[in-house]
Amino acid sequence: MADITVPQGLWDVSTTPEGVVANWFYDDGATVASGVTVAELMVEKSTFDIAAPGSGRLRIVVPKDGTVTPGTVIGRIDAA
Repeated sequence: MADITVPQGLWDVSTTPEGVVANWFYDDGATVASGVTVAELMVEKSTFDIAAPGSGRLRIVVPKDGTVTPGTVIGRIDAA
């Protein structure tokens, strides 16, 4: 199992402490390949792509429109 986390240092948390999961590109339970973009985060007016850290079955932890901070686990990849 591999965690999908919001990377540290992606944005300046001193000015904007939180971001939002703007979109999931795959449904919960979908099989994804390592390195594909699985989610999109929005902070202020900027978006950031989040890639799958491994191949397997996607488990969404934080749904679309959920609030996140750096280090938050937003999903997991279970071995297929």
